[in-house]
Amino acid sequence: MDKRIYTLIFLFVIYFLIAITMLFFPTAQKFLTGMLFGATGLGLFYMFFGLWLLERKD
Repeated sequence: MDKRIYTLIFLFVIYFLIAITMLFFPTAQKFLTGMLFGATGLGLFYMFFGLWLLERKD
């Protein structure tokens, strides 16, 4: 099989394991959701902060 197929299968297995974990364990659901939104918020903050630093006039 092609290497891309193995990559897709690997990503599906990771996604499936995360979905099953979130389904059966409410604590894992809270943790993973918090990590997702927390990481997204931090990423947006650092992106806009970096743009602000780049456009700032000395």
